[in-house]
Amino acid sequence: METVRWKFWKRDEVKVVKPLSRRIDELIVRLENIRMRLKRRIDELKLRDRELFELTVKAKMEGDLEKAKIYANELSGLRNMLKRTIYSDLLLEGVINRIQIIRELDEVGDVIAPVREVLMSVRRNLRGIAPTISQSISNIIDSVESLSYELGTMSDVYIPERTLSRDAEKILAEASAVASQRGKREDELRTA
Repeated sequence: METVRWKFWKRDEVKVVKPLSRRIDELIVRLENIRMRLKRRIDELKLRDRELFELTVKAKMEGDLEKAKIYANELSGLRNMLKRTIYSDLLLEGVINRIQIIRELDEVGDVIAPVREVLMSVRRNLRGIAPTISQSISNIIDSVESLSYELGTMSDVYIPERTLSRDAEKILAEASAVASQRGKREDELRTA
């Protein structure tokens, strides 16, 4: 009796490379999703801010200075987190706008490195405040790095997180100015 052996050839996996514009669109959508989650977190922090402020006022009115101090300290920490979160939201908004503009001009390679650096800054800001959002940003940084390698705009040399290019510093400065203006407006509205 003759035995028949079949050879099953394993197909080589073919990596499908999406067009650059489609990958950039997906990147923008992912960034906008993160921004929506961040906005929800900002709303939660603002609600908690109002609650703590009311509790501080109530404790002060009741003459319980120790309780008022505790609430005030917690409120101070919360406002610091809120400021960092709003700042990160503005940075993400700037990154999204910049990517959209550059995509339309077909000069993606020139903006990818600064975008990566700004995203790394946002990730650092959100690490303790919103860990899941920070992890999502890490995934996007990986996508940006992959895109950068494909475009040939990133070398294999390690770039420390703390160094920022001039473009990234400009983006951070713009976002910082907008954040301080919005913070002043919110403080004025709160006191009014």
